[in-house]
Amino acid sequence: MTNPFLTATNRPLVALCGLRGGYIQLATAREVTDYSALPPELFFAAQAWAAKLEELEARRVYWITLSEVVRHLHIHLYPRWSDDEPRGLALFEQREASPQPPWTANVRDALDAWSAAHAVHLLRPPPA
Repeated sequence: MTNPFLTATNRPLVALCGLRGGYIQLATAREVTDYSALPPELFFAAQAWAAKLEELEARRVYWITLSEVVRHLHIHLYPRWSDDEPRGLALFEQREASPQPPWTANVRDALDAWSAAHAVHLLRPPPA
């Protein structure tokens, strides 16, 4: 599979937006396959997005690093909103199912501000 995180950008981090409002996959813009090579700004940006999702009333934000399909290390930041009944991996495994909680205007605005503050290039805009 082609690495979707490698893109022409002058920003050090990249994020793919998922179907679920607030769900992103965050990685470096250069290929990194070992934890010892991950820059600290990746963790700072991930923590800031998780904190912002909590501020926006996510009940829980899951951090998942699988990196099986794409070897490039990346962090899934996956919010559980108040209406979500499944929890943990069961909820994450449904990430491609429909319907998902929408990307509301306030979550999209927060994403734009966060990406600017943490030098994150958004590869896929969040669904409207």
